[in-house]
Amino acid sequence: MPWLLLTISGMVLIVLSADYFTNGVEWLGYYLHLEEGAMGSLLAALGTALPETLVPVVAIIFSPLHSQTAIGLGAILGAPLMLATIGFAVIGLGLRMRSRSKTSLNVPTVGTMSKDLGFFLLAFGLALITTFLPAMIHPVMLAVLLTLYVVHAWRLVRGNQKPEGVPGPSLPSQPLRLSATPRKRSWLAIVQVLLALIGLILGAHFFVTALDTVTKFFPISPFLLAVIVTPVATELPEVLNSVIWIRRGKDTLAVGNVTGAMAFQSSIVPALGIGFTPWALTPLEIATGVLTWLAACWIWLKSRSQHLYTTELLTAGLFYVIYIAIVASLYTS
Repeated sequence: MPWLLLTISGMVLIVLSADYFTNGVEWLGYYLHLEEGAMGSLLAALGTALPETLVPVVAIIFSPLHSQTAIGLGAILGAPLMLATIGFAVIGLGLRMRSRSKTSLNVPTVGTMSKDLGFFLLAFGLALITTFLPAMIHPVMLAVLLTLYVVHAWRLVRGNQKPEGVPGPSLPSQPLRLSATPRKRSWLAIVQVLLALIGLILGAHFFVTALDTVTKFFPISPFLLAVIVTPVATELPEVLNSVIWIRRGKDTLAVGNVTGAMAFQSSIVPALGIGFTPWALTPLEIATGVLTWLAACWIWLKSRSQHLYTTELLTAGLFYVIYIAIVASLYTS
């Protein structure tokens, strides 16, 4: 069965590439003197956000079919839904399994999370509100979302880059995969990150293709296919990277990887939909966005106390269960 081979190949490629990517990002951030917050929120998140970004780009820009546009909108809304629910639940589960005595994230990690989630709530909220605004306002909202992300990224870099003469981040615990020597080889770290990105994109492509083949046997709308099925593959890089970093005790990188991807997907990716589609969301599409926003708001509110417990992270997964229940009720009614 070709689809089974594609599924296994995609999974293996994603797992291996995620390991090489996390290792390369740690070394690249070390060479750039970036703290773990910026490394996770920018370098790691931007890289692993590429697979799910490619889905709406191909579906919306390069295909005029209505069904393909629906798939693009599903990918735009499904990716943040998966991260805001399953992503945080996986982080909570990883913390619980790593050490039962460690029941909460540390303070620096929660601080970084709050900044990214605060940005997500603002940008994603504006993207959802845009669907109720006149079409002539859409270009303005597009420009606002792009500007907001540029400012957010700039503030993260400026706030996490140490000045000259000040000791930078600690040496990564594991050697660079492509070079076991401790000499400074930043170019090799860049090569490793790029190769790992290619592996992540190819692995996600194989996995999505296999799932798409399987779902052809079931009656499901293109939008729901993109919301439920596609993110399973495209969000695997973020989830796997976070699991790897949690096992290594790097909570800040694990959290920043998810929340940084959410920041990117709340601004840059919706801007794509606003610019290339009518952005007239259906009730189900609006419900998808609202549930995502509420899940992110739950974690953001809990993180304001500077402590975020594993039970609170696991609770975020209930929002995804609620969404699946809503979809199931629509198909059984």
